Amino acid sequence: MKKDTVMERIVNVTFAFLNAESRGHRYLTAEWIIEHVEGYKKNPETGETRSYEAAHQLFKRDRTALLRAGVPIETVATNAQTAYRLQAEEYPLKKVNFTAEEATVLALAGQMGLGDELATFSRSGWTKIAASGIDRELTATPRFHPVNDWNSLSVSHFDSILEACRSNKRLRFEYLRNKASAPQWRTMDPWGIVSHRDRLYLVGFDIERQEKRVFRVTRIVSVAKPEPIASEDMFHSPEPGTNLQELVEEQLRQGQVLVNATVKVKEGHGFEFSSRGPRNHDGSYSLIDVDRDWLVRTAVALAPSALVIEPQDVISDIVSLLSSAAEEP
Repeated sequence: MKKDTVMERIVNVTFAFLNAESRGHRYLTAEWIIEHVEGYKKNPETGETRSYEAAHQLFKRDRTALLRAGVPIETVATNAQTAYRLQAEEYPLKKVNFTAEEATVLALAGQMGLGDELATFSRSGWTKIAASGIDRELTATPRFHPVNDWNSLSVSHFDSILEACRSNKRLRFEYLRNKASAPQWRTMDPWGIVSHRDRLYLVGFDIERQEKRVFRVTRIVSVAKPEPIASEDMFHSPEPGTNLQELVEEQLRQGQVLVNATVKVKEGHGFEFSSRGPRNHDGSYSLIDVDRDWLVRTAVALAPSALVIEPQDVISDIVSLLSSAAEEP
């Protein structure tokens, strides 16, 4: 998805004005903005340094756009120099406070978008939180890159699916049952997307099979433009009271592969494992009848704080996933 550099630059300069007074800068000059606000001094698309005149012209255009949008930026003459300030009294923002636990969750959510197609969504979420007046301290938050469906989700597919769900449009998509099979076209009246154990599932009514179905979103290869349903047909809506989350869990249980495993976790880590089985004399934990796929992905997400000792085929899948993650740029 193409990055909106203009909007990002305008948001950056708005934040600069919002934070100026709290940081002891009553006024901001064009020189300060060009030097300190990302998007002015360098062209973010080419990396080339702009001339002062070009950067100043950009700021002038952005300032005009903000004024038209109702952001009251005042021009002030100070010591023979033109400066600018946000009239905070005319642009109040309600203070937002989060508990330490809530701030941690938000920080982790922000990290989930790094490096993915959904990075822009992640940044825009933080933009809305910041614009509402939050002060946050995230320096102690650990950086991590989770292994889940959000990392590989196609934004274009996601947009098309959401459009079909919102508008009760019929959806056609190519679906890959497994890596060895050829993709097949499926037709569905979609009801929604459900997240379950870091995986995303499309839930709806399968037109070919005439029954409710669940499809893994990341196995969707391509999506046709959602179309309105023909007048002689009708959209198959879920029955009143249908819980999509429970529907996904029920269908997944029917196809689960259960395994027994032995795992070791570092002290203070791996509650996902330690809470599911008894502790052995050597400090390891025995997990009985756990979902194999959940075991693999959870071990990858917790590495290196968690280590699967057996079975060997699970260990091989974990190594393969970690190797793939390490090869990503």
